[in-house]
Amino acid sequence: KKKKKKVFLKLLRKKKRREHPICSYDGVWVRFLERDSVCVCEKLITFFALREKAQSFTKMEAKQMRFLTHQAFFSSVRSGDLYQVEELIDKLTGDEVSDESSPSSAVAELMSVQNDNGETAVYIAAAENLEEIFSYLVRFCSLETVKIRSKSDMNAFHIAAKRGHLGIVKELLSLWPELCRICDASNTSPLYAAAVQDHLEVVNAMLHVDPSCAMIVRKNGKTSLHTAGRYGLLRVVKALIEKDGAIVGIKDKKGQTALHMAVKGQSVEVVEEILQADYAILNDRDRKGNTALHIATRKSRPQITSLLLTFTAIEVNAVNNQKETAMDLADKLQYSESALEINEALVEAGGKHGRYIGREDEARALKRAVSDIKHEVQSQLLQNEKTNRRVSGIAKELRKLHREAVQNTTNSITVVAVLFASIAFLAIFNLPGQYFTDGTEAGKAEIAGRTGFRVFCLLNATSLFISLAVVVVQITLVAWDTRAQKKVVSVVNKLMWAACACTFGAFLAIAFTVVGKGNSWMAITVTVLGAPILVGTLASMCYFVFRQRFRSGNDSQRRIRRGSGSKSFSWSYSAHVSDFEDESEDFEKIIAL
Repeated sequence: KKKKKKVFLKLLRKKKRREHPICSYDGVWVRFLERDSVCVCEKLITFFALREKAQSFTKMEAKQMRFLTHQAFFSSVRSGDLYQVEELIDKLTGDEVSDESSPSSAVAELMSVQNDNGETAVYIAAAENLEEIFSYLVRFCSLETVKIRSKSDMNAFHIAAKRGHLGIVKELLSLWPELCRICDASNTSPLYAAAVQDHLEVVNAMLHVDPSCAMIVRKNGKTSLHTAGRYGLLRVVKALIEKDGAIVGIKDKKGQTALHMAVKGQSVEVVEEILQADYAILNDRDRKGNTALHIATRKSRPQITSLLLTFTAIEVNAVNNQKETAMDLADKLQYSESALEINEALVEAGGKHGRYIGREDEARALKRAVSDIKHEVQSQLLQNEKTNRRVSGIAKELRKLHREAVQNTTNSITVVAVLFASIAFLAIFNLPGQYFTDGTEAGKAEIAGRTGFRVFCLLNATSLFISLAVVVVQITLVAWDTRAQKKVVSVVNKLMWAACACTFGAFLAIAFTVVGKGNSWMAITVTVLGAPILVGTLASMCYFVFRQRFRSGNDSQRRIRRGSGSKSFSWSYSAHVSDFEDESEDFEKIIAL
């Protein structure tokens, strides 16, 4: 400004020329016709200086107002208030915008404004999945606005893909399909971000628009298939392979394919899916010379190792840069069931140690035999431990079942004994023919003089007293041990047999009395039908009781013989014992007391 002032005064002080040229000061053109117009010039300079101060003050106020407007705008977007967002944008556009498809410079500038985290309004709407606000704001945005990155090094499309906001992703893809190939500083594509988070719908949407975006690799050389395979994301792996099977053969900077990464995980299905896409990568090596079999063995993945060994093209004895085979890596594993399974699978497939590749000797065969014996003994010990745990659990369950069965039997006996006592008590006072009502014999039964009644009275009383005795025993004795309960139930059972026989005899005796001599054939028929049934039932029960007793004696003798014999363990003996137990299983289903 000082330089402009000097030039302006120099032009005014020229005396030789009566008419001065046109002079400019801050865009104002003035023609001076008098040479002595210095005072006028100075007044003009003072005026322009004051105008500059007023303009600078106005700019500061406008800047503050814009800051407040931006804060209110971001708050409205984050809160999801579409009405307030529209109101703020309408204030900016005013009469300048007549068509929403051609936004004003003020609105375009507002769309490009970033908050403290470097986020634009479109970024916030995409991150929070505010589809209505996003659809409204994106109409005022250009591709460059959407590509603006936040401090987290992601743009609006990237964050929407990472968080699985399918509606926003589809809307952006319909406007700018090239967003699929825009990556962050680590060259991570939006497809990679969505695949790692298992957002299958977002992955399919991007693959539908641009299938080639699946081939984008990060700075470490890994594709989205590498990471999806490592984490066992089967759905994403299938989607990526279906679009382009060539992605399976891409190697990262460590020389690892997607198969190398997949065998580090736990999903057998992912490994199988990758191998079905391209069997040629089965024996591919990374920079350390490791194949997928090496890595699966080192990571102790028995199921994946077994799957790899099912392929005939697998190189079981491939040697890495450290001169180690998969067998060498298996020997370094900590002792566990998984390590044993891997070792057995490698041995069955013909696995060898690296130092023995290409040569055979007796020492190696002997060492292998010793190792086999060692592993067999260890596996037997593990199997024995598992068997003991299972047997102890089964024994507990059996004891519980026996206890419940004995308790149920005890309850049943009590109920039956009460029933027998009730029947016997009522039967003596409900005789056929009733009683004398007059004379000195009032209350006497009319059939009291008959032999059948006397037999009935004797047997009925015996059944009553036995039943009462059983009830007293059941409500008095409490046996905590199952064996003691069995003994009590065994004795009470025999008493109930006697009560049952007495009740049967009493019924037959009174039957002969009731039918009379003329119809004695009816009583005889009842006797012929009932006697075999009762006798057969009691005989069968006796058979079960005696068989149970004899089996118990044989079992004790067998246990004595086993204890006096050899204590060495063999699989044949174990199989023999299990066969014997299977044969005796049917006998243990019924216990006679």
